[in-house]
Amino acid sequence: MPGYRFSLDPRSLLALVALCWLASFAHEFTHHLAVLALCGPGGWMSLSLFALADSCDARWPWTTVAGPALSYLLMWAGRALVLRGRAMWWGFALVIANKPLMRLLTVATGGGDEGRLWSLVAPQSARCLATATVLMLVLPPLWACWRALPARGRGWMLPAALLLPMLPLLGVPAIDAAAYGNWIYGQATLPAAFGVPYSVWAIEAGVCLLFLGLLLGLRVTRRTH
Repeated sequence: MPGYRFSLDPRSLLALVALCWLASFAHEFTHHLAVLALCGPGGWMSLSLFALADSCDARWPWTTVAGPALSYLLMWAGRALVLRGRAMWWGFALVIANKPLMRLLTVATGGGDEGRLWSLVAPQSARCLATATVLMLVLPPLWACWRALPARGRGWMLPAALLLPMLPLLGVPAIDAAAYGNWIYGQATLPAAFGVPYSVWAIEAGVCLLFLGLLLGLRVTRRTH
């Protein structure tokens, strides 16, 4: 469906920021759920960090693969929506919110879940193999979004859509470490459910409500135009 104009007005951008936040939490919580499923209780999680239970050391590859598996699944679900030409906003949003460029940048600089996993198989080539893997997984969703945009605007529209929602979230890891670092490293106790502090659940619920409110506003705006 070439010619789709993905909106970058303030309300749409704020909705993307909220969805990026929720996608990041879903990524980390999937790691955390894998720990619970494979190793039982004992792991910890905050806004963007999680810690393995002591009994889970030998199973860390499986808990590591869980998070990116969800992120790539959502990206490819977005690709499918874009290719079908239906629910286009959701298609773009699912690709963008799961941070394809950030995943690529992270492995290219030697980090990321994919790099850790490849280090088990080929330690000397882990960075190159991880980068190639991420490229193969993120390029098809990005190409689908690129092709769906109007030819004249795609050169700035897609990079802006990928980068702008990330900017407000760059400080989250530092804030998370300052607020919950002691909890993650077992040096503090907090009231929690399923290994996640109640305050984190409250934050995620607030972001979810914000996103739903913005989404409703976007739907109303489109109907009135």
